[in-house]
Amino acid sequence: MERVFVTGATGFVGSELVRELSKQYEVHALVRTTSNKHALEPIRDVLNKIEVRYGNLTDYSTMRKIIKDISPHYIIHVGASTAVRHSFDNVMEFQEVNYLGTVNLVHTALDIPDFKKFLFASTMEVYGWQDSTKPFTEETKANPESPYAVSKLAAEEYIRMAGKAYGLPYVVSRACNTFGRKHNAGFIVEYLVTTMLKDETAYIGTPDAIRDLMYVDDHVNAYITSLKSSVKNEIFNFGTGNMMTIKNLAEKIRELTGFKGDIINNFPPDYPFRPVVSPFLSLDSKKARQMLKWEPKVSIEDGLKKTVEYWKTATQK
Repeated sequence: MERVFVTGATGFVGSELVRELSKQYEVHALVRTTSNKHALEPIRDVLNKIEVRYGNLTDYSTMRKIIKDISPHYIIHVGASTAVRHSFDNVMEFQEVNYLGTVNLVHTALDIPDFKKFLFASTMEVYGWQDSTKPFTEETKANPESPYAVSKLAAEEYIRMAGKAYGLPYVVSRACNTFGRKHNAGFIVEYLVTTMLKDETAYIGTPDAIRDLMYVDDHVNAYITSLKSSVKNEIFNFGTGNMMTIKNLAEKIRELTGFKGDIINNFPPDYPFRPVVSPFLSLDSKKARQMLKWEPKVSIEDGLKKTVEYWKTATQK
């Protein structure tokens, strides 16, 4: 059975990915060293099917030891510091974890015999501020607008260099905003869903910003499709091409939750400092559809319904 090493295994996409991969592969999951007794909760149901390894991406010697021991055929690197809004006040953490952590993994991968592919989770945030309001292709010039986006683009560039200089086989994924979280309500869709279910005032800081949204099942499928494909040394957009304003998103969630309260066009009082927000982020996924035969299967409406139903049940427990 082929071996897959997954970073960020207890994170949002990572936990869902590990769950799916465990049905087909020998999975080794990296969990950040922590004293939090609930850290494994997102993957509690599959702990008997996978092997958990503890370590920090920034610790090169530990990463090298772990990966040398496993000798995986694939590395799927989804581990990262991810909340864009926090990156402005935690600049060094985001560069160290997202960029230097990736460099560490790249150089451990280069020493693995029979290594097949390094899959890297980048983000549509690398496109940043553009004059165009058409979904971006992979040829669109990157224009990152946050320390988070810069760290991801820098990691991409290092991977591309490693592909040319050292022969690293890779695929870079630039995915759109993904929703369907089960353990974190701090992102826009889950924040609106949980806030409206509690009948509390909902805040939307950028009501006119346009975003591409994708349900988590399609994001997970993007990685698995990339892993199984013979295609390598490419960058792919994974998105729906949806162009929904945050205001329209809030109204749609209002309908699904039956929310009767107020929606305020402003950031919440305790929202972290964020000096810039891209007004438009949407992806053209034609390349992934053609080369990987990947396409999203869950509509925005169905994905939102699934998310509302999950949190409705979770809040009633």
